[in-house]
Amino acid sequence: MKKRSIISLIVFAGILAACGDQEAESLSATNYESKIFATDQKESLDLQETEDEEEENKEESNEATEVESTQETEENVATKKEVKEEPEENSTSEAVEKESEAEEEIESKEEPEPESEPEPEPEQKPTYETIHHTRGALTVDGSTGSTVQTDAGTFTVEASLKNIQTLQSGPVQVQIKSASKISGEITEPSLAGVAGENVGYIQLDAIVTNSSEDSVLFYLDNTRLDSGSQSFYANEMFSGSGRGYGDLQAYTEHHITLFYMMDGVNVGDIYSIYGLTDAPTDQASGATLGDPMKFQFSFTGA
Repeated sequence: MKKRSIISLIVFAGILAACGDQEAESLSATNYESKIFATDQKESLDLQETEDEEEENKEESNEATEVESTQETEENVATKKEVKEEPEENSTSEAVEKESEAEEEIESKEEPEPESEPEPEPEQKPTYETIHHTRGALTVDGSTGSTVQTDAGTFTVEASLKNIQTLQSGPVQVQIKSASKISGEITEPSLAGVAGENVGYIQLDAIVTNSSEDSVLFYLDNTRLDSGSQSFYANEMFSGSGRGYGDLQAYTEHHITLFYMMDGVNVGDIYSIYGLTDAPTDQASGATLGDPMKFQFSFTGA
C-alpha cells in the first residue's frame, strides 16, 4: 500500500515535472513568439512611420509647389492687371496734365502780365547843319574837254577829277569832291580888269565837316597846292566871299569852292598836285585837335 502510494507520488511528481517542462517550453515559446511579434510590430511601426514621413514630405512638397504655383499665378494676374491698368494710369496722367495746363492757362489769364522794362532808346545821331558858301564868279561845272559859257565869260575844262579823296584830322573831315583845270576868256569887265582877259586856274570843291559838339577852327582856304617848284594859294577875291571859312560850328557841314590862279604858269602844264592843310584847333581853348592833312592827285589821264 505504501509502495503504491510512493509510486503514485513518483508518477505524480513525474507528471508534474513533465507538465512543468511542457509549461516551461510553452512559456519559452510564448516568449519567443512575443519577441518576434514585438519585433514585427516595431518593424511595422517603423515602416508605417517611414511611410507617414514620406507621405508628409510629399504633401509638404505638393503644398510648396501649390504655393509657388499660386504665387506665380498671383504675379501673372498682378502683371496683367498692371498692364491693363497702365493705359488707365496714362489716361489719368494725361487728364491730370490737361487739367494742370488748363489751370495754368486760367492763372495766366487771371494774373496780370508783368510790366516789361522800357527798351533803351537808341542813341540818336546828331543832326548836321549844311552850309553852302558862295562859290564865286569863276565857278565852272563840266567834264573834261567841255566848254562852258557863264556870266563871267567862256571857259574850257582842260581836265576834271571827281570824288578824289577823304581826309580826317581830329573831329574835322575833308572830302575833296572835285578838282578841275580851267582856262578861258573873261568877258565881264569888272572881273577882266582884275584877273585879265585870259585866265587859267584850278577850281577845288570840298566838303568840310565838324563832327565835334564844340566849335572848331579849321581854315581850308589856307590849304597850299604844290606842283613841281610852284606853290599856289587860294585867291581871296575869287574864292567866294574870300577868307573866313575857318569858323566851324558844332555838327556843321560846309560846302566850299576855292580858286587857285595860275599867274605866269600855263595851266595845261600842271599835272601832279600835292596839298597841305592847317591843323584843326579848339575854338575856345586854342588846343590842337589833330595834325595837318596831306593829299595828292594827278590830272594825268583825266
